[in-house]
Amino acid sequence: MSRRSPKLLLDESIGLRVYEELKRRGFEVQTVIEELRGAPDEEILRMALSRDKIVVTMDKDFGYLAQAYNPPGILLLRLRVPTIPHRLKAILCALQLGERLYGYITVVTETRIKRRPIK
Repeated sequence: MSRRSPKLLLDESIGLRVYEELKRRGFEVQTVIEELRGAPDEEILRMALSRDKIVVTMDKDFGYLAQAYNPPGILLLRLRVPTIPHRLKAILCALQLGERLYGYITVVTETRIKRRPIK
């Protein structure tokens, strides 16, 4: 299996500072803040699908919408303390799954990672 890092599309909820740090670390990442600020979730999912990107978000609605839009993957952060360092740490932990993020809704908390197939 390839160890290529997944391509990420960060929802507005993740923030610019997390985006900048992931980019600095060499990850292939885009943020909705720069391209689709204020866009509806459905438009973000269409963009992720067209660009083969994993949506990273803290918005549970994406998990529900994934069934209808079938995006490449959803990385949902469910953190009790969603500070910038905690968001970054959770994303970096999930990225260790590599390409196994594709095709799944991956839920990350402070203590565990759960995955379920999108379809």
